[in-house]
Amino acid sequence: MLSRRGWRVAIFGILGLAILGAVWAGWQAWRVNDDLTAAVADADSLESAARSGDQEQFDSSLASLRTNSRAAADRTSGLTWSVLSHLPVFGDDARGVRVASDVIADLGDRGLEPLVAAADDFDTMLPRDGGVPVQGLRDLRSPVGEALEALTAAEDRLAEEDSSGYITRLRDKYRELDATVREVRGFLDSADTALQVMPTMLGDGEPRQYLLVLQNNAEIRAAGGLAGSVSVVTAQDGKVALARQVPVSSLGEAPRSVLPLTKGEQELYGEVLGTYPLNATMTPDPARASDLLRARWNLEFPDEAVDGVLFVDTVALSYVLEAVGGVSVDGIELTGENLVDELLHNVYLRLTDPAEQDAFFSRVAAAAFQRFTTGLSDGAGVIRALNRAAGERRVLVHSYDEAEQRALDGTAVAGGLAHDTNATPQVMVTLDDTTGAKMSYFLRYDVDVKATWCTDGVQGYTGKASLSSVAPRDAASLPSYVTGGGQFGIDAGEQLVTLRLHAPAGGAVGELRWNGAPMELDKVDLDGREVGMTYVQLAPGEKVDLSWTMRGAEGQTADGVLAVTPTIDKTDNVKALPSACR
Repeated sequence: MLSRRGWRVAIFGILGLAILGAVWAGWQAWRVNDDLTAAVADADSLESAARSGDQEQFDSSLASLRTNSRAAADRTSGLTWSVLSHLPVFGDDARGVRVASDVIADLGDRGLEPLVAAADDFDTMLPRDGGVPVQGLRDLRSPVGEALEALTAAEDRLAEEDSSGYITRLRDKYRELDATVREVRGFLDSADTALQVMPTMLGDGEPRQYLLVLQNNAEIRAAGGLAGSVSVVTAQDGKVALARQVPVSSLGEAPRSVLPLTKGEQELYGEVLGTYPLNATMTPDPARASDLLRARWNLEFPDEAVDGVLFVDTVALSYVLEAVGGVSVDGIELTGENLVDELLHNVYLRLTDPAEQDAFFSRVAAAAFQRFTTGLSDGAGVIRALNRAAGERRVLVHSYDEAEQRALDGTAVAGGLAHDTNATPQVMVTLDDTTGAKMSYFLRYDVDVKATWCTDGVQGYTGKASLSSVAPRDAASLPSYVTGGGQFGIDAGEQLVTLRLHAPAGGAVGELRWNGAPMELDKVDLDGREVGMTYVQLAPGEKVDLSWTMRGAEGQTADGVLAVTPTIDKTDNVKALPSACR
């Protein structure tokens, strides 16, 4: 049995070991912080080198990133850090540091290597001298796939941790890392899909022909804008060319809908969805809009096959011009900065004859196509521009090859309207101009939706939208082609917009309020999705606030997505909807 002196020695010995352990743990934490800080600096240097093309700096920064991130991972993998991760109060912080260290180290070891190997070859995804080398696309599949696998694993690992309880600085850095990993993974996911479908879509094996539809945001449609002009793009063995350009208005009205319309479509859009090709994009579903345009095209040009349809709006085109440089048309310099104003408004002030306007749009499309297919100098910039446009629902693609469309389904460029209750809950807010003019140039809106409750596996959502007209007070004096001239019962200078609220598949739309007061809302079943429809009329300078409720179907407890009709504002039109059932 220990004497009193022996007990004192033992107690102070234990205390000494505890103090020594704390000092050692503190030292380890300090060293880990030092390693991670250095790794962050390496990542910044790596990005800078990639942008400037400094290969020596790139190699040096990558090597340093690997060293520092691996050191941090090694320090957090031992017994000391394991003990720290089980302590009260700070245990979750220690676990967060360990996960972040492991993720950065793993990416340095196996995620960045294939990307570095492929970095110089990403430009092969873009046209040069009127074509894309198909074999180069195939060569990219493997490194992009490897990097995507590593980034997906990193995203999953980071998502397993709840960072809400971390100390502020760690929480912010953890979420910053998570956002960066998600962003890069998203880019690689898009690149991987593109590499799957591009060889065959570019006519490898057999020639292809597509309709390239330029959407006019000055007359808004649910999918983006009025289908203003159509260009025929041919592709064979990687070579692409512009074969024909047709103003959609020249196709005229069909005597009856070119395809049978469902009951829901008739109630929401009327027969004009299928009789006027200009209105094919009144539906937010790119696949349906493609079918309607192809059917109308086949009536006019029965001998011309259509293998797919590509939708591009004016804002997306401005993003591309920012990357590739401007073009000159009719003595007017068009750049990424002024393209939206020139194509969506100034042209109507300068040219009063619609035929002259259409001819100008065709020349712009041809010049932009020429620049894009032959004059690229900043391949990375173009990829970023296209990725941004796709993420904002400004570039939409539909292929009539079943294998290609399966690969595209679920991606940003597919932009599909979900009707499956087992799919990701999708809330969609769409707008269609009902003025019959080009007043949407002055339309501004902001939409926000949140999942606010979850009961018995059913989520409830609350939505808000503000719509306003920034038209000048004397808007009535603008050309009648811009204002509509009152021909559809809307006073010149004002605009009427049809607002449609699409609940998740199997869900329902609740009540709608206008500036706090109840507002009439027609409800229509669109192939299993309830859609609430109403009208908003805006005078110059007027702003209205709308709010509504809706719910999803039973069992739809996952995170959702909000998709909104693109406007001329350069904003994100697709947003995540964190689940209320977590």
